[in-house]
Amino acid sequence: MGEARRIAPPGFVIGASVGSVAAAVRAAAAGADYVALSPTFATGSKDDAGPGCGLIALSEIRAAVSLPLVAIGGITAGNVSDVIAAGADGVAVISAVVGEDDVTAAARDLRARIAAAKAGGR
Repeated sequence: MGEARRIAPPGFVIGASVGSVAAAVRAAAAGADYVALSPTFATGSKDDAGPGCGLIALSEIRAAVSLPLVAIGGITAGNVSDVIAAGADGVAVISAVVGEDDVTAAARDLRARIAAAKAGGR
């Protein structure tokens, strides 16, 4: 993180991909602007991602750090509400959008589900 900060221009946003509470705490202490739990669930988009960390890990990271928290890996329209409810501020997706016939409709649907979950609805 220190090297990235040294060479990055002022205001450059730097995130850290983490797989545990300990890694998230280290990233926050090192100056990350956000952390991303990766992979949150098993994913076919990245062969070497490993097994998913799950919603419990997501909740534990949320409790441990105050940085913005992004969930990556295996996020779908069917689980995005649970991901937000577990503490993610946002999600990063590939298949949930580009794997659909209507990419625009899929993106709009995910956005609506995220907004509803943040508002406390399901």
